[in-house]
Amino acid sequence: MLLSLHIENVAVIKCVDIDFEKGFTALTGETGAGKSILIDSIVVDSLSLALGARAGRELLRTGEGKAVVSAMFGDLGEDCCRLLAENELAPDEDGNLLLTRTLGADGRTQCKVNGRAVGTYTLRAVAPSLISIHGQSDNLQLLKSENHLSMLDAYAENKTARDTYAAAYAAMQDARRALEALQMSDAEKQKKTETLTHTVQLLESAKLHAGEEEKLLAERKIVADAERISRQTSFVYRALRDAEKGNAAYILDRCAAALTQIADTVPRAGELAARLGDMKYEIEDIADTVYDFTGDIGDDPAARLDRIESRLDKLDKLKKKFMTDEAGLIEKLADAKHELAALSDLSDETVRAQKTRDEKTAAAVAAAEVLTASRRAAAERLVPLVSGELAFLDMEKVRFLTDIRPAALSATGADAVEFLISANPGEEPRPIAKIASGGELARIMLALKSVFADSFGVQTVIYDEIDAGVSGKTARKIGIKLKKSAQGTQTICVTHSAQIASLADRQLLIQKQVGGTPTETQVAEITGEDRVREIARILGGVTVSETMRSSARELIEEGKKY
Repeated sequence: MLLSLHIENVAVIKCVDIDFEKGFTALTGETGAGKSILIDSIVVDSLSLALGARAGRELLRTGEGKAVVSAMFGDLGEDCCRLLAENELAPDEDGNLLLTRTLGADGRTQCKVNGRAVGTYTLRAVAPSLISIHGQSDNLQLLKSENHLSMLDAYAENKTARDTYAAAYAAMQDARRALEALQMSDAEKQKKTETLTHTVQLLESAKLHAGEEEKLLAERKIVADAERISRQTSFVYRALRDAEKGNAAYILDRCAAALTQIADTVPRAGELAARLGDMKYEIEDIADTVYDFTGDIGDDPAARLDRIESRLDKLDKLKKKFMTDEAGLIEKLADAKHELAALSDLSDETVRAQKTRDEKTAAAVAAAEVLTASRRAAAERLVPLVSGELAFLDMEKVRFLTDIRPAALSATGADAVEFLISANPGEEPRPIAKIASGGELARIMLALKSVFADSFGVQTVIYDEIDAGVSGKTARKIGIKLKKSAQGTQTICVTHSAQIASLADRQLLIQKQVGGTPTETQVAEITGEDRVREIARILGGVTVSETMRSSARELIEEGKKY
């Protein structure tokens, strides 16, 4: 359930804090007061995307450096807790979940869950388990038959069955591709064999081994600088060990001998002599190591450099030919050898591949049949429930049907699903897109949402202007339905309908404050005469008469009966 919402520096909103409660909450206000912005901000990016918005810099309030949106949720459901655990997250000590998104002036965003930084993909994964959103874009989605199958699957709770089928379908596709590769023509086999043989010969002749290129590059650097290295190392070796009596090792040895002569009377002299001896051995080791540098260069640096350059050039040509690096060349050789071995005896392998394909296809068909059975059973349950909801919403003559037709195996199964309606008795059911008006679409989607919410136990449902295209009695019916749904599900509705708003358990008024610069939007709960005045304004428009006030009171009082 949504507990609270904090919005800071978003569009015309300076700072807004809203506490939400159980039951039915209506958001009202004059057009352009910022209601849609509030809805876009509830569950950060995922909800913005669901409503067709994006988290761009244009959302940032003029003159501000960053915008912040925070939404607190409580009474988390099992699905939400499972998704949190999968993402190594958890509710706080009170069992609540705080989602926060910060938008900077540079367009970059930060996302947090209970203070821990996460990616937007994590918010997108968790958000659907917290809130079900219904906006006008959802009505348009209902017109597209390709969306109906996923909607039916959602109602049927087919996630496990779909995952099972998806795995079986992928295995079937892999088996088919493997068989197709084996069933190439003799000419193709011969051509493939020749190509692979050439590749193997070329790469084997190169005598590749891992790390060679790196070693050659390091060696080239040394050999290319041979003269300078030889000069400097020779100097160091002579100075440390090779010069007659004047080298560092000789001097240290003589000094140690001198100190040893007086060690019987000066005990510390013996210690110092030992230390000088250690230094002598260290100097000699350094000198020998430096001498080896010259050995690394060799007697003929120019010839050696030519050999290195020739080898690097060969490796470079191979890399360009096969468009890969040194490690890729080694892997390419192994793969080519493996493919050649596979091509050597294709007949038996083809028979085995055919058997595997048949087995995987049978498994996919069986998994698809399970999906089909589940969909048909769900459709039988769904149709009367949706029809009942539509009848309540003044669409009692409308027949709702779910058409499930066999289809070729695809990523979603072996079914083509489409929702159909018959607007009048005796008329053939037709696709929703060809019959339904805007107001009818809203009611059909509301009916579906109501059924889905009851089925899934969704904790919070938000309706953004569900009253579009309807008025009067029908709007009242929609409001009654929302209020009844709110008995088990927190329901929030953005509305321009007095018939709907008057039924709400709680009403929030969204207002622009134009007096200052820039314009600010404020949100406050209204009760008593303030609420009567707002309902009357919605009824009467510009002028609010006493008659309108009286009608507003009647609507509010009547709404308490439901």
